[in-house]
Amino acid sequence: MAGTREITVWDHFVRAFHWSVASAFLLDFWVLEEGDPPHEWVGYFLGAMLILRITWGFIGPHNARFVNFFPTPSRVTKHLSDLRHNRLDHAEGHNPLGGAMVIALMLMLATVAMSGWMLTWDMFWGSSLMEDIHNISAEVTMILVVIHVAAIIIMGRITRIPLIRTMITGKRTVSKY
Repeated sequence: MAGTREITVWDHFVRAFHWSVASAFLLDFWVLEEGDPPHEWVGYFLGAMLILRITWGFIGPHNARFVNFFPTPSRVTKHLSDLRHNRLDHAEGHNPLGGAMVIALMLMLATVAMSGWMLTWDMFWGSSLMEDIHNISAEVTMILVVIHVAAIIIMGRITRIPLIRTMITGKRTVSKY
């Protein structure tokens, strides 16, 4: 396409994290039986991936770093104004609202993974409170996943940025000018 070029928005690790964690969470939530070893192994995998992603959020490339998409009030206000005036940065990774969702999902997944792991400890074995924390945090995470997917579809149509394709390929087409 004349006057355009393809840029990398998402690095390999961010994309591998996104799709593997999404798949693992859905597998644990919908398919695997709570308390069975496969459910626990997938939970440990999720916890390990979160630790790696948090680390990558401080040392990874520009769009992977939390500091570049953390949802401060001024960033959110500017983003909403840019949306209203159709001024979008097509090279941007997560906008501030997307960044808020990333942080919310990661916090909830951390709560799910940690509470699940704690249920294997002797002091929490059979704890109805810890089971409630684990189950409720998994349910809240699933609600956030539904909101996230809906927002991706809606924002993709509003902005005409192929957000799903970008998370699959890591690349986005932008104007040269």
